[in-house]
Amino acid sequence: MRRTPLSRLLPLLALPLLLTACGGEEPEEVTAEDVDRIEQAIMNGSETAWELVLLERRVGAMCMQDLGFTVNDPHTLSGSVVPDRFTGFASPYTRIPTVEQAELFGFGLWPHYLDTPAAEEMREHPELLAFTADDQGWTDPDAEAGHAEFEAESDEYQEEWSRAFHGDERHEYQEAVSEAVESGADYDEIGLELPPFGGCELETITAVYGGPELLEAEDGDYWVKPGPGESPLTSVGDGELYTELSASYADQEEAFFVCLAEGGYEGFAFDELGWLNTYDFIANGVYDAGFVVELGGEEVLVPEIPDDVRDEADDQQSLETAVAVDFARCAQDAGLRDGPEEDWALMYTERLIGKETAILAWQEEIDGYFANAQAYIEGE
Repeated sequence: MRRTPLSRLLPLLALPLLLTACGGEEPEEVTAEDVDRIEQAIMNGSETAWELVLLERRVGAMCMQDLGFTVNDPHTLSGSVVPDRFTGFASPYTRIPTVEQAELFGFGLWPHYLDTPAAEEMREHPELLAFTADDQGWTDPDAEAGHAEFEAESDEYQEEWSRAFHGDERHEYQEAVSEAVESGADYDEIGLELPPFGGCELETITAVYGGPELLEAEDGDYWVKPGPGESPLTSVGDGELYTELSASYADQEEAFFVCLAEGGYEGFAFDELGWLNTYDFIANGVYDAGFVVELGGEEVLVPEIPDDVRDEADDQQSLETAVAVDFARCAQDAGLRDGPEEDWALMYTERLIGKETAILAWQEEIDGYFANAQAYIEGE
């Protein structure tokens, strides 16, 4: 079996995660240097977790290639796992575009709702990808292209590939579940027992993680793929932070909503996570999506776009852009820029700076998985 040295496939592990606090004790005051260091540590950990996914895909692909399968599905090779890609400290207020962003891509919907050359080009624009990364998730262009190539193969090839990767039992289980769900059955009532891993999936899990783990649950025991999970640095809940941020910026939030109301935009509020429901507002008001929004089991009316704003727009793209610019200017004038971002970063850092013991343990676990994958790839 041919093995390619790891050094030809991936860069070395991300930089070590180094923090200053000792013994789990927080410093008396968080500094800008602390913020920068913690932010870089999260980015390093995010990159490390992603590199592990790439290694896992490589191991799975090698196993499948040895069986004669030259076209593989990258998503399935890693169990459809895509780690969160940390893009830096950004408060919920950054979900409202800046004036410059609004003028470029509105709220970020028209590039996906419209089928035009401009929309197609904007979908790959770095500014838009950065703006939507936190909420829509990070996508790997190479994996998407590989998945599309796999989907272009015949049904017979895809079935043979699935049987080889998952093993016959697990493949047939997945097919049975899909058929049951498509027929309208409730997933919890299907009653099928999940078989153990098999095929190249089992070989990959064994090579990288040492083998599956048996998870004991109330509804029965089943095998799962072990792994490092998310970094301890990503354990802070945005809801907890937003409550504190909102209390400090209550006046600015009120000024923002007053500004919107003066422009004819009534009925908006931040939810407990700091979300502002501009998606349904634009999807319904501009693109007639017909979304029904519910809160606590009750339908919530989505605000409507003011008639004078609608009348001045030439098309859907210009309408979304005009509304986004109005929201952006209100956020800017109300003071929901700059200051909140600094405070958000400080709040985040205060909750993370004493976790170096857990961080180092997480990093060491990933180092071990890297070593396992490298040994497999190099044929050791």
